[in-house]
Amino acid sequence: MGQRPSKVKITKNDRAILQLKRSKDEIHKFAKRTDNLIASERVRLKAMIQEDPKHYKENPQIRFLLKRIHYQNHLLEQAGDQLINLENLVSTLEFKLVELQFVKGLEHGNEILSKLNKEFKDADQLMDNVQSQISYQNEINDVLARSVVGVDDFEEELDKELVQLEEEFIPKKEPQEEPQIQMPSTEGLPDLKSEEQESTEPAPEQITRERALA
Repeated sequence: MGQRPSKVKITKNDRAILQLKRSKDEIHKFAKRTDNLIASERVRLKAMIQEDPKHYKENPQIRFLLKRIHYQNHLLEQAGDQLINLENLVSTLEFKLVELQFVKGLEHGNEILSKLNKEFKDADQLMDNVQSQISYQNEINDVLARSVVGVDDFEEELDKELVQLEEEFIPKKEPQEEPQIQMPSTEGLPDLKSEEQESTEPAPEQITRERALA
């Protein structure tokens, strides 16, 4: 009887690589979806700014939508950085020493994926109920505020970006040139100066009388 083929032993390193591959696939999938979501939300942002060009900065929905776009980009950056960290851990020869770090890192990556997935759920409802989504807004504000010096600085950066979006989305009207009044042609008309000279010169009869009286 033939010998049974020996089972291939799957190591923890192999499992880690498999988990990493799955996480990478998920990240790539959500990255593509998030890019499409950001593109559609920018279209929505453009329409909202164009609808109210004078007071759009005070519109809480517009500010919230712009924050969401920044937040989604931030999550994508986090996810990409986390994958790089996991790949570095897996490539380490002493995997047993970093196994716990890898597990924690994988959990953190899954947490980021959950947040990305949340962005696709009830997006319209979030926009329609901005005031009721206080906890979600606070989460976004906390995350984004840490990327700059403080909350006030972040709000100032937001104002500057809104001004840039206004210049991008709302074409400026060029000042209308005043119509030039075209004067009628003087071609064929008598020369007024020559007529004035003729009128000031004395007639020959007048010169003769003046000499006779002298």
